[in-house]
Amino acid sequence: MYQAVAMAGVLVLFSMFAGTASAQPVSQQVTLTGYVSCTTCLAANACKAQTRLSCTQWWVSQGASYVLVVGNNHYRLSGFDKELSNAAAENSVTVSGELNGTELTVAAVSIVHKEK
Repeated sequence: MYQAVAMAGVLVLFSMFAGTASAQPVSQQVTLTGYVSCTTCLAANACKAQTRLSCTQWWVSQGASYVLVVGNNHYRLSGFDKELSNAAAENSVTVSGELNGTELTVAAVSIVHKEK
């Protein structure tokens, strides 16, 4: 009887861990529009007396990662560094790629041109 209870406990623990592993977010293809910055520039007072472009380019050269800011959310970007560097000068860009949590592997970057 004791062995059956112990085995049931082990099975319950195993199912809890298996459920946790399967509950992790899966990656998905997305297209998001926002502006490009960097992980350091998101901190308060990190870019005093600099434009977002110069601050972003400097911090990325020091090892920071590009991020796409969409409203109150931000997504760490990987890949397409040259295009992201150019996009940092723009107020609105669209980035497509594979999203896994808050990490976005970039597949395409395009500048949003406002119609006049």
